[in-house]
Amino acid sequence: MLSFILAIFFHATTLVHPYHISVCDIVFDAETKALQVSQRVFLDDLEETLSEQFDLKVDVLNPPDKAFRDSLIQVYLFKHIDIEVDGKAKNRVYIGNEITEDGMWCYIEYTGVKKVKELKVRNTVFFDKFDDQANIVHFKYQGVTKSLKLDRLTPDGSFRPAEWSE
Repeated sequence: MLSFILAIFFHATTLVHPYHISVCDIVFDAETKALQVSQRVFLDDLEETLSEQFDLKVDVLNPPDKAFRDSLIQVYLFKHIDIEVDGKAKNRVYIGNEITEDGMWCYIEYTGVKKVKELKVRNTVFFDKFDDQANIVHFKYQGVTKSLKLDRLTPDGSFRPAEWSE
């Protein structure tokens, strides 16, 4: 009987696989002429990924050197999030991050954005770590928000505000 229960337990645990997802909010701020990007990731996924990417033990919650941890996060995000406005790259600045319960919001600002005809987004955060990773991207422009889902098969997408009807 015990072997039957163990067989069912092991079979059931092999079927259970967590779903990996992140959220990226992009907001156009006409006053500052900038795109404000907020990328939310789970802390355990970030810690595992940074440790593997940089071949060192990264403690996201209690880093011995917060500035060094933040520099690793910046390098990783700049490698995996790319935004073009009307076919042109814009200057970007890593603003910082904020830890919440089991996640972290990371903030990037793209400057010199007067208006947006087309916003191209490539977000491959954690695609190198998880086969089932999906990144939900929300873009808010002049009071209207549109969304798209990016994954390994479709790592980039576009927003064209002129085509939006409220």
